[in-house]
Amino acid sequence: MVEAITPNINSNSEIVNPSALLNQKFKDVKDKQGILGSVWNDIKEVTGCGFSEKDCKSMLDKYNRGEISFDEAIEYINKYDKKQSNISDLGANILTGIASIAAATCVISGPIGWAAALLVGAPVGAAVKTGIKILDRASNNVKGDEFDKKQMTKDMISGAVTGMTSAVSSGVGAGIKAGSFKLAVKNGTKCGIQCGAVAGATSYTTDVMLDKDKYFNVGDFAKTTLTSAFVSGTVGAAVGAGMYGLSNHVGQDVSKTIKQTIIDDSMSSSSRKVLGQAERSVLASA
Repeated sequence: MVEAITPNINSNSEIVNPSALLNQKFKDVKDKQGILGSVWNDIKEVTGCGFSEKDCKSMLDKYNRGEISFDEAIEYINKYDKKQSNISDLGANILTGIASIAAATCVISGPIGWAAALLVGAPVGAAVKTGIKILDRASNNVKGDEFDKKQMTKDMISGAVTGMTSAVSSGVGAGIKAGSFKLAVKNGTKCGIQCGAVAGATSYTTDVMLDKDKYFNVGDFAKTTLTSAFVSGTVGAAVGAGMYGLSNHVGQDVSKTIKQTIIDDSMSSSSRKVLGQAERSVLASA
């Protein structure tokens, strides 16, 4: 459901400057966007896909020319606002999942269970998502909202759940250990889809539970979950491939170094044996 804004009405039931209301609404939407929203808006303007700031300006121009109604213009701006907010959460969730997987993989050897994920993934996820969203709000034009307690609480809860489930779902390492590029990519994709789906569902549900102005919508829930799963799955495949390539390259270098060291030691040992025999022959003939 799109948030509705009714133009100010005076005592004679006349609309008071609705164009100014639309411009103010659009300014508020732009002001609250941080770096995540700004980057995503730039991508949409370059590709021409989705609602963008340029499109909103075009809708305002159409309203001023009388081509669309006030309700149509405000609905478009609200949709743009909603999509920008969703992508900011999605970006933060993806980064949170990657950080949690990296931390859990470095600390824990072998399969990662729920207990270990709770001890490692949850706190890392909570800290990373909260930190990312604080930095994102710090880069917008709204004063004093960086440390908004309500928003920080939501970020900590959804970040903890995302971090924990991401750690449990992590399976990229199995492909690397098996020496299989395809398996690393497959596991990375699977991990990304699982983490993204849980992150999207958790983030949406948490927002609805903690924000009294929001209500649960099955369509929005499904869309957020699927979008997060798709993007995270794509990122997971890239991470799996990258980690395999890095591991394989480093492994080959280390293997070559070890082999060369063995060869050098062997040659050194053989040389010492030859010299030792020569010394014994000289002493025997003396």
